[in-house]
Amino acid sequence: MYYDIFYEAIDAYYKVCKNGTPVYNSKGEMFSMLIYQQPSSSLSSVGRKYVHLRNCNGKIARYNIKTGEITV
Repeated sequence: MYYDIFYEAIDAYYKVCKNGTPVYNSKGEMFSMLIYQQPSSSLSSVGRKYVHLRNCNGKIARYNIKTGEITV
């Protein structure tokens, strides 16, 4: 189950980057997300509500499991 949700989050993140869809952070600031950075499965975390995608550069994005929405 962990890997299904994790790879679902990666797929959603890839689609956002591929399309250049703007995403917002908690402060309402917009990011263009044009550059795809590969998330690390060992550094990322899956919780009850969110999947936090991270790599060696830090936090990449947050995926809402219920809505399928990507935020930063």
